[in-house]
Amino acid sequence: MRRMPGLVGSRRCTGCGVFAKEEDSMPHRHKPLLPIPHQRDAENMREYQRLLRPYKVEAKLLQFPMPAQPVISAACYDIGAGGLCVEAPRALEIGALLQIRVHVPKLNKFSPSFFKAHENDAEQYVRCIGKVAWVRPSGGKYLVGVSFTDIDPDQRKALKGLVQKATRLHS
Repeated sequence: MRRMPGLVGSRRCTGCGVFAKEEDSMPHRHKPLLPIPHQRDAENMREYQRLLRPYKVEAKLLQFPMPAQPVISAACYDIGAGGLCVEAPRALEIGALLQIRVHVPKLNKFSPSFFKAHENDAEQYVRCIGKVAWVRPSGGKYLVGVSFTDIDPDQRKALKGLVQKATRLHS
């Protein structure tokens, strides 16, 4: 199995060419996997690496009236300091602004914040504003790429540290 450049935790099966998460054992049964919608190449260079993790994501469209906007529950596909990809139950409009909350256990271990020692896993959320960059259908749901447009600098540093540690562990 060969690593996929730019994504931590994924590899390509040398037998069939399918991308799979590293924890999937090889040889693997050829079951349908989510396609990885973005590869690191000359056309799509990322500033930050991504980590494949199924974190719980809640989002709301950032438009008035805010209380009337329904919460969109989604599963995180991958996340990095610059954005994330989620598997959402419905398509979102490209360019739409979202208020995002992602539960990331152990995130505070990587935070430069003074109070990180007094926080627990249950309350570790990334809260930010994001912009929908792309949308692709995927097995009755939608893969939605979101770029963080407004995120606390400490949370960005913590996400970057989390991904870097995972990168070192998988290298």
